[in-house]
Amino acid sequence: MDVPAQLFGATVFCVLRKSILCLVVAGMVLGCGKKGPNNSGAATLTDLNRALTAMTMGTGHRPSDVNELTNFPGLQGKRLPQPPAGKKLAIDQSQHRVVFVDVSP
Repeated sequence: MDVPAQLFGATVFCVLRKSILCLVVAGMVLGCGKKGPNNSGAATLTDLNRALTAMTMGTGHRPSDVNELTNFPGLQGKRLPQPPAGKKLAIDQSQHRVVFVDVSP
């Protein structure tokens, strides 16, 4: 195979890979379209974790603060959930998830 054909094949593969990644991220943002029982306008932990995963895949870095997730298109118009007493929202860097953690005194 000559060099131009190899470059063309590599370019097609790269475009195809990026297209698939975009479709996966779009699917995660849109979800399945079902509306859950949460009609209060507050995002759920599932919503936040979906946004965290999509942002990480789309930008290549993980947000350091939960508040950064509110800029994500899938969460626009929603507010962060109210944590239980003595807890706050945080991103668990080891589990790559949004969780409630104890508020340190």
